[in-house]
Amino acid sequence: MYTINNRVYYLDTHLDKLRQRIKDNSYLASLDFHEQACQTNYPVENIATLERTINSLSMISKSRPTLRKEQVLNFIAEYPGDLPAVDHTSPDQNRFITYAIDTSWILAAKAVVQTLGIVLNTLSDDVLALDDEMLYWDSVSESHWCLGLYMLQTSPVVLWNRVGVAFSTWCNANYRNTLAVSVPCGWMQLYESAYQYILSQRIYPWRRLQSSLSTAKSEVREKRKSLSLMKDTNASSIGLLIRRCFSREVDDGFLSANDYGSFNENWQINVLESVALMKVLLEDAADGGVTSNREESTMVIDREVSSMRMRYCSDPSSEGPKFVIQQLSYILEELLPGYARASATTISNSGRPHYLVRYWLPVSFALFSTSTSLELLRSRRHELLSWVADFGSTTIEFWNNWVVDPLRRLIGTIRHDEESEIALMSRNSLEADRASLERMVVDFVLDRCEPSRVDHEVVNTNTITAKVREGDLTPVLKAYEKDLRSPFVGTIRGDLVRALLIQIQKTKVDVEIAIGGIDALLKSQELVFGFIGLTPGILVSYASLRWLYSLFGSRKGLRMGKQQDELRHALRNVHRTLTSSAPTADGALTFRDYGLLICNAEALLSKARMILRGTDLRSFQEDINDLIERDRIDRQLRVVERMGWVFSRWI
Repeated sequence: MYTINNRVYYLDTHLDKLRQRIKDNSYLASLDFHEQACQTNYPVENIATLERTINSLSMISKSRPTLRKEQVLNFIAEYPGDLPAVDHTSPDQNRFITYAIDTSWILAAKAVVQTLGIVLNTLSDDVLALDDEMLYWDSVSESHWCLGLYMLQTSPVVLWNRVGVAFSTWCNANYRNTLAVSVPCGWMQLYESAYQYILSQRIYPWRRLQSSLSTAKSEVREKRKSLSLMKDTNASSIGLLIRRCFSREVDDGFLSANDYGSFNENWQINVLESVALMKVLLEDAADGGVTSNREESTMVIDREVSSMRMRYCSDPSSEGPKFVIQQLSYILEELLPGYARASATTISNSGRPHYLVRYWLPVSFALFSTSTSLELLRSRRHELLSWVADFGSTTIEFWNNWVVDPLRRLIGTIRHDEESEIALMSRNSLEADRASLERMVVDFVLDRCEPSRVDHEVVNTNTITAKVREGDLTPVLKAYEKDLRSPFVGTIRGDLVRALLIQIQKTKVDVEIAIGGIDALLKSQELVFGFIGLTPGILVSYASLRWLYSLFGSRKGLRMGKQQDELRHALRNVHRTLTSSAPTADGALTFRDYGLLICNAEALLSKARMILRGTDLRSFQEDINDLIERDRIDRQLRVVERMGWVFSRWI
């Protein structure tokens, strides 16, 4: 986890600085390690082993996770063992042995840091797992329908348990009777019990249902309470480990006042206190001690640290690192697996039911209906094949008629292809009808004039034609109005009918002119209409492809929306932890609330990694660090508010 890795990396970096300052001290430059090793009967290879193990236990970067439990055990198993006692009569030997002891303490401290990371990661994972199980029980207890579904899911298990209890009771009640008498009597008693139970179910079905729902609700509450208690315990352990491990202030004067360096006593106390803290907490959890009150554990830790300080921190000695290595082996080999077993047992007993219990009903329905489904498919195979073939042909025709052909015409329009142009009528239709109208008007005017004026009118034929082209039919209309005075005579003579037919031709020409305008308008917007004709096919195709991609693809859009919802809920959990906590006298969070804050912040960061990238993710990680490192609730709330408005785009 990110926050825990940061803490481990921070401690490991301080130990590296301490190790480097010890190595760079001037008193080591004049020492001949091989000579001093021969004089003290201590193999110089042990120093190389210590330094190699220290390098193996070091963290390279924050992104690198802590080592696994097996790796730490393998590394600390290489610890060379006892060191010779310090000889104050020989300054060089004393310096060499002190350097070996300091290196052993560095190794022990690094192993403690790695073990601390392993323990914290284990506790944090369990807190998140317990939180998921509690959310499941919350969803079950929110309505009677969910409780009824839970009763239906667990009904086979309940029935099996009741049968087992009834059978055990029957066996115990008839154990001392003779076989000839006990078996019939026992079966009669079992029959009577079953009959009474069935009769009660018939008489009071609604009352029995309410009683069953109440029993199921009580069971759900008990399981959730057990999970909540263990979650609070683990959260308290996390907060206590983060705040108390390596919490003692160590100044820069970690070197002794004499002419050789030594691992500062405050650092030694930090190491021993961390070991004692992990040991007490894991022993309490492995033994089933589930409590959120850590005052008693703190007193036990203080007593152990005081005794350790008097024994291992008084003078430079190799007993301290050896004791720490032994305690770490005990923690990693015995206590941590014991805690894991206790946690798994609690989650198994109080967590959500097994998959077979939850899904036995649909699985049973699917198994029992398999033969019927196969028989139905076999009998309807021809219809199904026909439906599939029709669906495929319909899809192909739709694609050709509404996508391919409009796209081809659109490309032809862009390239000015004459075959793809829109036309409402033929190009020469208007000119032919207009010329016919002109001839009809000229002939009508010439036929209606006196013979003396024929030559004069012939001279004005061009004028009449020009007026007709402009839509002026005044001579025809005057004759039409005159013939209307005596319609019978005009009809017999034929002038009235000719005038009426000329007007019909004029109407036809006007309609063709209007259609020509519309045709010109369509031609000017031909590209727009091409896109409009292509749009329905493209939209339907796009919607179908999106649906298929969401059905069979990665569902990125749906996942993005779901991830944003999860990120918002995770930020709400962090804010709720801060606002609902009871602060201490100095305004800080309690151990339990601080542990919950660390777990919720880690869950928040894991959700943010799915959405944020680059600079945004780095800024989010900085805010998470500020949230964890702040020691007062008001400051932590300001950090949460900043995260809310800075990352509101994704929340």
